[in-house]
Amino acid sequence: MHTRLTSTAILIAFTLLTNTAWSQLPHELPPDFEIQKGINPQMPQLQVALPIYVQVFGLFIHSTSPGVEPDKLLHAARIAADYLDNNRDGQADNPEINQRLWQDRAGIVMARDDRAMEQLFDRHGEAFDAYRLQDLYASETHPEGAPHNPVSDQFDAALEEILHIITSTGYARVYPDVFGELRGSKLANAMDTARGGYFRTVPRSYPDGAWYTYDDRTCDYSCQVTEYIYWSLTSLLGGQDFPGRREEISNEWQLNTPEALMTRDHAVVQLLTIPDYHWPKRLPDGNYALQADTPPINPSVSTNTGQLVFHFTIPVPAPIDTIYEVVASSSPGGQSKTLTRIITGNTLNFSGPAPVRQEILPNRNIRVSVKDIQPIEESRQRFLWLNSIGH
Repeated sequence: MHTRLTSTAILIAFTLLTNTAWSQLPHELPPDFEIQKGINPQMPQLQVALPIYVQVFGLFIHSTSPGVEPDKLLHAARIAADYLDNNRDGQADNPEINQRLWQDRAGIVMARDDRAMEQLFDRHGEAFDAYRLQDLYASETHPEGAPHNPVSDQFDAALEEILHIITSTGYARVYPDVFGELRGSKLANAMDTARGGYFRTVPRSYPDGAWYTYDDRTCDYSCQVTEYIYWSLTSLLGGQDFPGRREEISNEWQLNTPEALMTRDHAVVQLLTIPDYHWPKRLPDGNYALQADTPPINPSVSTNTGQLVFHFTIPVPAPIDTIYEVVASSSPGGQSKTLTRIITGNTLNFSGPAPVRQEILPNRNIRVSVKDIQPIEESRQRFLWLNSIGH
């Protein structure tokens, strides 16, 4: 039954909400990473099979008990939080994506391994049909694995599986013409180029020159799109660039570094760097934590013998080792490119044409001078600003 409030009741309700912490809906609140037990009101049919869960904005991470260590459950939750709130300000970067995850009741299902997952779906599959779920094994979730630890011989699959649910339920449904997992979307067109042509199913062999050659025959066209955007985004963010990784994944993917991707796959890089879509700019590392509120700062910009000198002072006290990225763009709100990352306390170099205006920047820790870091490849990228992106 649908109940309507009178205008007076609506006003009272609005006044109460806007004067308390409840002015935000449950999926809009910052994650607290509390492990919950019992019924999840949003996904009640998961209780018997998956009695433990953590809510991360509009996404739920559910797990079996026993079988999934609490630290792996929480690691998965923090990876999800970093994907959805990449600037760590306590709000989902793309509210439409977050709303869609909540509306479609999207979740990650964690079990010990593939055998345990198969048993889980055999026993409870019908109950799961009401939701949009992505599996993740505890056996493949490695908080201390690569790329977080580039010398590890284990890869943290949480980076992949959690991104899959965000792209397939979120981006593909909110922006179907752009990121839809069907032929003709802009993303699918980019994938067809990367595969050397359109293939409804996996071909016996890919054409010479193809750089995306995923050959799992159980993966249909929409699945191929899901895998393609995973490879593209994580490569752009440096998540596939560590010793031995290229050789390990070369049967599926060739462009494992940001430089290789930006040089060869211009179509997908353009899609992943349009500001309106709020794609992550930093690879999730499992260390999500909210940034403290601090006042803005004004940078001073000058040139010396043709080199840009970019000075800014960040008030103290502040967390140690705060990470920033220096971003260049053709306009303050235009398509941008990350030039480098800065860790507070470091003095780094940057070269290129001086910007023609100053931006009010987010702040945090101490005085930093930036010059001679990396050339701006296109002279039209004259605007610079700074993003605080975590620790």
